[in-house]
Amino acid sequence: MPVLTRFAISGLRNIAEANLEPAPGFNLIIGNNGSGKTSLLEALYLLGMGRSFRSHLQKPLISHAMQVATVFGQTADGTTIGIQRPQRGQQTIKIGGSPAEGLAHLSRTLPLQLINSDTFQLMEGSPSDRRQFLDWGVFHVEHQYLEYWRRARKALEQRNLLLRSEAKTNEIEPWSHELAINAGHMDQYRQNYLDQLATLFADTLLDIGAPGGASVEVSYWRGWEPQTDLYSQLQENIAKERKYGHTIVGPHKADLRFKVGGHDAAEVLSRGQLKLLICALKVVQAQHLIASRGVHCLFLVDDLPAELDVSNREKVCKLLGSLKTQVFLTSIEQESLAPIAVRQAEVNGMELGMFHVKHGKIDPR
Repeated sequence: MPVLTRFAISGLRNIAEANLEPAPGFNLIIGNNGSGKTSLLEALYLLGMGRSFRSHLQKPLISHAMQVATVFGQTADGTTIGIQRPQRGQQTIKIGGSPAEGLAHLSRTLPLQLINSDTFQLMEGSPSDRRQFLDWGVFHVEHQYLEYWRRARKALEQRNLLLRSEAKTNEIEPWSHELAINAGHMDQYRQNYLDQLATLFADTLLDIGAPGGASVEVSYWRGWEPQTDLYSQLQENIAKERKYGHTIVGPHKADLRFKVGGHDAAEVLSRGQLKLLICALKVVQAQHLIASRGVHCLFLVDDLPAELDVSNREKVCKLLGSLKTQVFLTSIEQESLAPIAVRQAEVNGMELGMFHVKHGKIDPR
């Protein structure tokens, strides 16, 4: 169970130096806007994902006048994770004191889920946002999936390159074949995963009440027409793809669709209802990971009170508490979240930690 027992930050945004011993259950991070709450979550995210959720740029992450940002963590089983991101050059990642094999190694060492303002992209954003949600789950449950995903991506890149260079059809054909084979495996893994997730999701909605009071349907579009193999569609579309300069069907076009009462969820639900629905989906993913692999993941929840009334905050904290996993929650006001977190921690027999952040300084309370 990847619970952080120690966590240290140096030179990250407005946090010059911080050393924390978080609780294995709920951890409340209280502070005003701009105090460093989200930066703390960003450091945790960096520790599990090797990147920021706020910016793809390297420099903004590093404190002014500092040459490097460092994040270090130690889990309950003694595993250490260290990341250094310099102003210039490549960041270094070490797990157990040795260089990480890659970001996949890092992600499996410290799996985590993020719930923040960008979470709405799961419903309102592009298909790539929903594929990311789907692939996170399949990646952590089916370890063979990553290899098929990598092979399909390489085939897609090579095929697109040839399409743009007006290569002959017989030069493109091997990559079409490679893409189709690996896409078939990806599609099967994705579909199986969603089938397994559906039952858990239905049970969760019964527990908390379906947002909008209507049934929620999740459908999957694999990225090419049903009842037709991908290889045939790639051959049929070759002329159109030459014109566009890229492959127009395949696993990179897959999508999820969420409907409530037969209508697009993003169009009929309020912001609060959407956030509750998305929180439920992420919790269900974590439930499935525990059930299938016995692996818990950390939850990073930024400003939960935003767009959620007291009743819905209670529902989300109840779901998070049922996982009995480590959770980091931020809030501007202690009163808007602490009583709920304390109550759920007591109900689920979880330890509670509380930290106050002010001007980049983090103190336990």
